[in-house]
Amino acid sequence: GLLTGGLIDWLAPVYISSPNIVTTAGLESDCAAALFLLTWAVTPSNIFMYTHGARLPMEQPQVPVSFHVVRFLLQVVLLGFLYQLGEGTFDAL
Repeated sequence: GLLTGGLIDWLAPVYISSPNIVTTAGLESDCAAALFLLTWAVTPSNIFMYTHGARLPMEQPQVPVSFHVVRFLLQVVLLGFLYQLGEGTFDAL
C-alpha cells in the first residue's frame, strides 16, 4: 500500500494522485498512517513474547533477550518513520 501510494503520488498529477479516500492528505500519507496503526497494534504481543519467554518454533529454546531488544529498537525506528510519513493524515484527523 505504501509503495503503491508513493508511486502514484510520484507519477500522477496531484488532482489524480490524491483520491481522498480517508483524508485529504493523500494516499501515501493514509497508507503510512494505516501501517503505523497496525504496527502499534502488534506491539503488545511483542512485549508479551518478551515477558513470557517466547519459543520460535515451540520445540526450540527460548528466544534470547538480545533478539527482543533489537526487535524493540527496530520497531521504534519503524514507528518513527511511519509517523513522519503519515503525519498529514494524523493532522487531518
